[in-house]
Amino acid sequence: MKKYILLLLAGSMAACSTGTRVDVILQNPSDINYKDAGIEIKRAAIEEVIHVPDNLLPVLRNDTGEFLRSQTEDLDGDGQWDMLFTVADFNAVEKKNVTLAFIAPSDNPEWESRTNIRFAKKDESYREVSFAVREKNAINTETQQIWQMEGPAWENDKVGFRNYFDRRNGIDIFGKVTTEMVLDNVGYKNNPSYHEFNPDWGVDVLKVGNSLGAGSIGIFYNDSLYRVGDNGHATCTVLTEGPLRSILRFHFEDWKMGDHVLTLTHDISIQAGKYFYESTITCSGLPEGSELVAGIVNMKSNTLHQVDGDDKITAFYTHDLQSEDHKNLGMGILAGSDVYKRFTESPSEGNGIIQTYGIHLKISPELPVSFRFYTVWERENNRWATAEGFEDLLRSETRSMAAPIRVKLRKQ
Repeated sequence: MKKYILLLLAGSMAACSTGTRVDVILQNPSDINYKDAGIEIKRAAIEEVIHVPDNLLPVLRNDTGEFLRSQTEDLDGDGQWDMLFTVADFNAVEKKNVTLAFIAPSDNPEWESRTNIRFAKKDESYREVSFAVREKNAINTETQQIWQMEGPAWENDKVGFRNYFDRRNGIDIFGKVTTEMVLDNVGYKNNPSYHEFNPDWGVDVLKVGNSLGAGSIGIFYNDSLYRVGDNGHATCTVLTEGPLRSILRFHFEDWKMGDHVLTLTHDISIQAGKYFYESTITCSGLPEGSELVAGIVNMKSNTLHQVDGDDKITAFYTHDLQSEDHKNLGMGILAGSDVYKRFTESPSEGNGIIQTYGIHLKISPELPVSFRFYTVWERENNRWATAEGFEDLLRSETRSMAAPIRVKLRKQ
């Protein structure tokens, strides 16, 4: 994990290496307050307004000259930033006027880390990697010997997750009782097991089994549900790891779904201050009639609730004494109503995927589809001891997801 330390920098614009500046108008279109709203400003959008200087990085400043927390991201891996990402709080219908300018990389502010990815080999040095090829036909006993937490893990200041980097391709939850980034040190040899509650940070709260766990994915086709990545060739790449957002990419090739061979990319992003990670899936080779399925394990829950929220967003959740430490745990999925189709419940036993509520989404070849997986844990905040507390959060999130912050750029 990279360590980010907040630098106390002068408010003067004199630090800028160029006179090229852009007015940025940020508008909350909703009548509710937003906390840690994520805002993307694409390089292509900036280039439509001004020339972007070579070898300089964009920063944002408020009207008093103070830096706003932000990071640049190279999402296509060409060595050049293509996204400026920031988070900010907004009152209802609030408008913020900020300035985008360019500075030398050496002058770029560094911020306290609020997201983290840990993807490390389980060897003497616990060597961290940014890319790996999955062992062919790997099973869990092999994965446990290769990877620190059986695969890549990601976290923010609210919650953590991990992926089983083998043919299970499941996703598990780490409940956290601290805002610190902790997963670098979880799963080390001779350290306490992450299956036992540690008051310094938390515990692995979920039992996944043969379910789709915490937002793992499958494809439904011809009345059968197939687990994505249970065969074929798979890789994992760290696309970006920053103080405000981190993104992983799982890529599956030669994945056989019955008589069909598919290629699928699954991007997972986590941002500061939120109780969710976001999945974006793109697939080629899909037969007509396929549906994407996002799962919630129902091993210890018997009710799937639907949130009466914004018409543009469909939300489902469970809330029960379903954590491994016998505390209340909530899990939910939010997706656009334009892609939502239906929900199903898998068998409680048998072969294949079991003990899962499946949220079925429309998916077409080459067209990305996204959803968010939310989770809350009673130990992190007593607000989550009740289903009403979790539902209130999800209802607010459906409204903010349906009405993201509007961004307008204008050359000074």
